[in-house]
Amino acid sequence: MAGWLAPLAGPVELALLAQWSAFIVSVDDGFDRHGQSPAQVRTVLDQLVDVLDSADGTRYPASAPPAVRALADLWERTRIAARPGWRHRFCALYRDFADATCTETQRRARGVRTELDEYLALRRRTITVLPVLALVERALPPAAELDGLRDAAADIIAWTNDLRSAPREEDEGTENLVGVLARHHRCGRSEAAARARAMLAERMDDFDRAAHGERAAPIRRVRDGSLAWQRETHRNATAPGTTAEGRDRGVRALVRHLTVAIDPAGHVDDRCDSRVLETALLLALLRDQGAEPGEQERLTRFLAHRRPGASGIDALLIDACLDPSATADRAPDIASGLSVAVSRGTAGRGRLKSVMLRTVLHLLCGSALDDSDMPAPAGPEGITTYTDVHLLSTRIIHAHACGRPHTVTDAERDRLVSLLSLGRTRMLWEASATTQLLGLHAVRLSRPGAPVLEDGLLRLCLAVNGDDGVPFLDSQDLWLTAVAGLAFTGEADLAPYVGRMADLVASWQASDGGWPFASGMRQTDVDTTTRCMEFLQATDPGRYREALDGATTYLTGVAGPDGGFPTWVRGDPPDLDMTAGAILALAPRAARHGRLLAGALEFVLNAQQTDGTFERSWTVSESSAILRALDALHAVPAADAGLAARIAAATARSVARLLDTQNPDGGWGHLPDDDSDVLSTAQAIPVLARHGDPLSVSRAVAYLLRQQDADGGFTSPPDQVGPRPLPFDYPVLTDIHALSALRSARVPAVVTDRTVPGPPRSSRPPRSSGPATPSPTNWSALEAGLRGVLLRPEQAAYEQARLLVNQRFDHVRPQAIAYPADVHDVVECVHFARTTRVPLALRSGGHSYAGYSTGPGLVLDTSALNSVTVGGGRALFGAGVKGLQAHQALAAAGAGLPLGRCPTIGLAGVTLGGGLSAFTRAWGLACDHLREVEIVTADGRIRRVRADSPSGGDDLFWALCGGGGGNYGAVTAMEFATEDIRDLSCTRFLVSWPTTDTAAVIRGWTLWNADPATPRSVTCAFEQLSDSGAPGVPTVTGTFLGTPGALEPVLDHLAAAVGRAETGRVVVPCDYSRAACEADRWGGGTLGARVAFAAKSHIVREPLGPAAAAGMAAALEQAHRFTGVGGASGLLIDALGGAVGDRLPGATAFPHRTAVGVVQYHSYWHEFTDPAHVDRRLDWLRDVHATMRPHLGTGGYTNGMDPELTDWQEAYHGDNYPRMQRVKAACDPGELFTFPQAVGR
Repeated sequence: MAGWLAPLAGPVELALLAQWSAFIVSVDDGFDRHGQSPAQVRTVLDQLVDVLDSADGTRYPASAPPAVRALADLWERTRIAARPGWRHRFCALYRDFADATCTETQRRARGVRTELDEYLALRRRTITVLPVLALVERALPPAAELDGLRDAAADIIAWTNDLRSAPREEDEGTENLVGVLARHHRCGRSEAAARARAMLAERMDDFDRAAHGERAAPIRRVRDGSLAWQRETHRNATAPGTTAEGRDRGVRALVRHLTVAIDPAGHVDDRCDSRVLETALLLALLRDQGAEPGEQERLTRFLAHRRPGASGIDALLIDACLDPSATADRAPDIASGLSVAVSRGTAGRGRLKSVMLRTVLHLLCGSALDDSDMPAPAGPEGITTYTDVHLLSTRIIHAHACGRPHTVTDAERDRLVSLLSLGRTRMLWEASATTQLLGLHAVRLSRPGAPVLEDGLLRLCLAVNGDDGVPFLDSQDLWLTAVAGLAFTGEADLAPYVGRMADLVASWQASDGGWPFASGMRQTDVDTTTRCMEFLQATDPGRYREALDGATTYLTGVAGPDGGFPTWVRGDPPDLDMTAGAILALAPRAARHGRLLAGALEFVLNAQQTDGTFERSWTVSESSAILRALDALHAVPAADAGLAARIAAATARSVARLLDTQNPDGGWGHLPDDDSDVLSTAQAIPVLARHGDPLSVSRAVAYLLRQQDADGGFTSPPDQVGPRPLPFDYPVLTDIHALSALRSARVPAVVTDRTVPGPPRSSRPPRSSGPATPSPTNWSALEAGLRGVLLRPEQAAYEQARLLVNQRFDHVRPQAIAYPADVHDVVECVHFARTTRVPLALRSGGHSYAGYSTGPGLVLDTSALNSVTVGGGRALFGAGVKGLQAHQALAAAGAGLPLGRCPTIGLAGVTLGGGLSAFTRAWGLACDHLREVEIVTADGRIRRVRADSPSGGDDLFWALCGGGGGNYGAVTAMEFATEDIRDLSCTRFLVSWPTTDTAAVIRGWTLWNADPATPRSVTCAFEQLSDSGAPGVPTVTGTFLGTPGALEPVLDHLAAAVGRAETGRVVVPCDYSRAACEADRWGGGTLGARVAFAAKSHIVREPLGPAAAAGMAAALEQAHRFTGVGGASGLLIDALGGAVGDRLPGATAFPHRTAVGVVQYHSYWHEFTDPAHVDRRLDWLRDVHATMRPHLGTGGYTNGMDPELTDWQEAYHGDNYPRMQRVKAACDPGELFTFPQAVGR
């Protein structure tokens, strides 16, 4: 502790501070845990204060307790180096501590509950931080102006201690800060702990704002050292967390649980679980040394407790340690049977791992070693510190076991001792108990008198966990903090802690540019470095640019010639996980490292097995490796269509593997035949959420939520391994992955009855009579007739399944949600809705602006109808296929289609409404490529209609091409004619101007887009967004089918039409999938957190005149003035023209063939946005729509339905509406398929 409090002090001062620390802790713990009465406490403290107050502190009664005699000795030695007047200051502080402690003891004895303000003031005095600060500062000028800073340090240390000790103190019946907050705010302990953590963050900020200059430095060191001591010693980490309250489960309870896991300095705080290997090695070493019999008893108890149900390797190690004589002879044979398991996933070091196992067995039970297994000598160059110690230790142990100690040189023995003498800034050598134990066993044989042996044994005994076992590592804090920080960046309640976490990570960057996995270590590694880079890049790439530059140099320096990256040092075998991490870390700098990343992508693609899996290496979970690999493959735009096709094919294989291996309970295990576990499931969910099947995601989320612990966290068997392939467990990692999984699946943060403001009721009366609420028997009958899944409110998966993309409709609770497995299931659902008169809502992606893809009755979700077949110039898609899935399948076949930009949008919905895309001007609308539609109509018939179908089928096909989804029946499949993209180049671009030029940009863009000279190969949009009062800049962003060089003159023509100087132009080549989806474009994706939104639209029929452009700009200026109003607003003008105009307005149901574009006025907000702010945003939408109507007239886009629009028939459908009505009357005369803006008869 002394070293943490005063790291710059000399040996004498450190020894004195260490003794003071021991005295203070023993006195404090004695009062807290020994149940002394107030009178006894007062007596002891009066004696201590008397020692300090007397002129000669060495005098005390002969009957004085040990604490008094210890203080007298300390006091005599402490006063010598103090400044004049310091003694009186220290005495006053210690007397204040004594009085506060007595007050606290009396209150507890009388059962008096302390109010919050009183508790905070009392706690500052009882924590003894102020006396400790006085000790550290005793040779310095008083600096009374820093008393506020000292108080802040005391509060921080006290509150941190309270958070850590809260579970234990609750068990003991003692109320600390968490209990006081729970009582004060009338909330549960989980919320109270989160409130305490928020108070800590604020107090840390107070301290940092005030701590300036050299004189404040000692106070900062005491604060940071005390926090480090609490963290590293895990003094109070002996009990589970607090229980989540009531219905407050899911993401919100998990976030609260994780909030407390972040210590004030920004570390994600956790303790590695105990393992058999390290426990057995320590017990054997203590036994051989004849040391610490009490510790030996604890370790023996742990091993005996672990023996029942132990794995094969653990059982062998336990038997070898606890019953060496009976195990020695048979241990080698048993070990040889385990050699395959031990050698798996060890990056080519299988033989060395097997030798290490036999070496360990020799240390535990004396089993024979073969001198042929002795590793060859190796120099320290090109190997890690761990490998160096392992090789040296193994050589020494083998040499002594085989009676040939002379085969190891004195230089090797000296190097081992020298290595173990370094790296002592952590409790354990380089944080690893395994490596230190092997090294100490070797030192005992070769240098038994070396000080590192006694020192190492002390450190290892201090590292023993509360369950009496030894952990593999004593910390993984930098790796955990980076992984957690990346997960926290998108979570509102965790984001405030991210900045301090990032600063902490950046501060521990090593001189070589990399990071070690724990603070205080020397050995850096690729995995931690890539995780830290991802985190810093996501947090603030400008602030951490220097750190990112250094890390980039580190990574490029260790890359192998085959494109792979090793775990540790250049020249080691490449590793899939490391290579994937390097891609993710370097992706933001892809323009400068294209060749390196191309090789890395090639390595990952080649590493995939035919079944879609990847080498598991540092994990035992298939889904973990798949997630990391696929994230890497999609992090960098593919350089050409061929690479894009391979990435799409690899993704499809991995997705198919996960779908095939999902367990009946909805989860995944480490391997296909294993029971489900939280970690494996949590790492499968993001893959399927981005690339797969929503129904499978719903089942997986339901499994996860069933596993949530009472404290809001999650528990799982570990999936990290080290030394490979032995698992080790940091429990917080399960919580981090669970949070990422639930966020990727868009699970709401809180289960609550509170609703987000929804749209006003439509003035249009419902067409169907009120539904008869089906009895349970009715629903059971429907379920019995389905091959797919029927979800009801009582089922766990229902809560996630019922949600649309738009939070405005989170209050809607359908009676049931059906996921049909095939078209016959759809027939069953249609028949059920017709005969029971239950309202029916259709859903393919859940993106309905007006919320029409949900309702109070039966929701028919086609997500599971997601089959894909592409080839021969056609593509056949199930109605549940999403945008990204479709584009990846198309890319893999060298084909393309204009199917919308959003990765998660359902193809049925976007196509049936027309379908704008990144290729609209080049290829027309999505519906223009339709060749056949499979649909179940209201009479339950399965119909396949084409443009030339007889008996009214042609009219139905016409209406389906742009007339809007959900009007005529339930579409189940669609066939498209595809475009050939095999020789196609794609380029993305963004051009921006100053905010003051908004009107000129709007007008110039519409003129340019309508100009016949503008090539069809460019499709783009004008967009501008105002976020909470911060004005955005006007931009034009889009896609060009061609090279960057060919695009530049086209953009020059745009700039001339605008007539204002650009502020920026970005032109980037990309692959087809990236061009098609534009997931990172505003309004282009819904992969992240869900939001609430509303929109209105107009059709821009001709280039805007000056007045119209000025009106739009003025409307945006109003949005810029929403300072302090939560959310964002703006407008988006998507381009029409080009190929869209090749058809007449009546050729399909989409009537806006001659228009320039579609303008959508958007506003976004969040679940907890103040309703008054929501109303202001909705009023803004109404105002801008009304303002622009005189300029733009009637007109709107059916895929952006506006529930407030009264003349929607003309706006969406124009002159085509009468024909659409006739089709409706023919195929749905009873209007089974209805919603407020559905086509009527």
